[in-house]
Amino acid sequence: MPSFQGIELGVRALRAFQIGLEVTGHNVANVNTPGFSRRRVHFANTPEYAFNPNIRIGTGVMVQQVERIRDMLLEQRINTNAGDFARLDTLRHQLRTIEGILMEPSEQGISARLNALFNAFDELATRPDSMAARQTVIQAASALVGTLRSVHDNWRNLYTQIEQRMGDAIREANELAQQLARLNEQIRAAHSNGAEAGDLLDQRDRFLTRLSELVGARAHYANDGSVMVFVDGHTLVQDGAAFPLPTTIDLPNRALDSTPVDIHIQRGQLRGLMDAAAHLQGYLDQLNTFARTLITEVNAIHQTGFGLDNSTGNRFFDGTDASDIALHADISDPRRIAASGLPDTPSNNGIAMALVNLRQQPLPALGGLTLPQYYARLVGQVGNDAQVAKSRAESQQLTLEHLHHLRESVSGVSLDEEAANLVKFQRSYQAAAKIVTVFDGLIQDVLQMVR
Repeated sequence: MPSFQGIELGVRALRAFQIGLEVTGHNVANVNTPGFSRRRVHFANTPEYAFNPNIRIGTGVMVQQVERIRDMLLEQRINTNAGDFARLDTLRHQLRTIEGILMEPSEQGISARLNALFNAFDELATRPDSMAARQTVIQAASALVGTLRSVHDNWRNLYTQIEQRMGDAIREANELAQQLARLNEQIRAAHSNGAEAGDLLDQRDRFLTRLSELVGARAHYANDGSVMVFVDGHTLVQDGAAFPLPTTIDLPNRALDSTPVDIHIQRGQLRGLMDAAAHLQGYLDQLNTFARTLITEVNAIHQTGFGLDNSTGNRFFDGTDASDIALHADISDPRRIAASGLPDTPSNNGIAMALVNLRQQPLPALGGLTLPQYYARLVGQVGNDAQVAKSRAESQQLTLEHLHHLRESVSGVSLDEEAANLVKFQRSYQAAAKIVTVFDGLIQDVLQMVR
C-alpha cells in the first residue's frame, strides 16, 4: 500500500461529501422552483487494495450517480389531466363571460325589455289614441332594439377574441415545439457524455406540461432522454426536428386542417376555445332567430293596421336579425304607429290587441314556442352549459391537485429531509478531514524518525 494512500482515501471522501453538500444545497435553493425535481446522491466504494491474496483493504468512497427523482408514469398522468383541466377551465371562463353579457335576470336584459314592449302595446290597446302611450311604445321598442344589438355585438366581439386566442395557442405550441426539439439535442449530447442533465430534463418536462395544457400533446420518452411529442396522429417533435401545427381551424370537427388527415384536438386550451366558439355560434344563431321572428311577426301585424294619421302598411321594425335590428323610419312619427284595425277609427284597438296577444302566440319559426319562451330557453341553455362546465372543471381540478400532491411527495424538496442531509454530509466531511489530518500526522512522525 502506498505511503500516501490514507491521505488519498480521505481526499476521496472529502470530494464525495462535498458533492453531497452541493447537491443538497441545490435542492434547498430550488425548493420554490416550479417543476424542479429533487436530486439524490448515490455513493459507492472504490476498488479494494490487495496487500496480499489474504488481505484486502478498502480505498474509500466515490459518487456513483446524482439521481433525478421523477416518476415518469405519474408525469404522463399529470400531463393528460392537465390537458383535460385546461379544456374545461377555458370553457368555464368563456361560458361565464357569455352568460354575463346577457345580464339575465335584470332590468337591462332582453327579457325585461321584451316584457316592457308588450306592456307598452297593452297600454296602447287601452288608449289607442293616446300620444303618450305611443311614445311609451317607441321608448320600449328602442330599449329592446338597443339591448338586442348590444348582446349580439358583444357576443360577436367575444367570438373574434376566441378566434385570436386559438391562433395564439397554436403559435405558442409551435414555438414550444421548436424549443423542445433543441432541448432534445442538448439532452442527448449530455447523455452521450455520461451526464444526467437534470436541469435540462426539468425544463423539458415543463415544456411538455405546457404543451399538454395548450393542445393536449402526448409524449413518448426515449432512453437517451429525448422525447417524441404527438398531437392526435400528428408528430409535433421528433429528435431535433419540430413539425408545426397548421393554423387553419375546422371548428365543427374540433380539428386543424392538415394533409392528408385532419388533426383532431381532444384536450387543452385549444379544445376549450373550440368548444366555447361552437357554443357561442349556436347562441348567436338562436338570438338571430329570435330577433328575425320578432321583426317578421310584429311587422306582419303592424302593416295591416292604421295609424292616427290613417296611414297603413307601415313597418315597425327594420333589419334582418339581431345584428341590424332597428326601429323603421315608418314610425319615426308616433302617429304612424298602427293601433287601429279600421281606417278612420282612432279609438279602435284591434291591431294593438293583436300585438299584445303575440306575447302568448306559439310560432312555427320558434319550434312552437312563444317569443318569451324561446328567449327564456336560450337563457336557460347558456346558464346550464356554464354550470355544467363549472362543475366539471372543479371536479377535474381536484383530480389534478391530487396528482400534484403525489408528484410533490415523490419529486418535491422536503426541507426537513434536506436539513438532515446537510448535517449528515457536514459531519461526514469533518470526519474525512480528520482522517486526512491523522494520516498527515503519521507521515510527519515517520519523517522525523527518518531524520
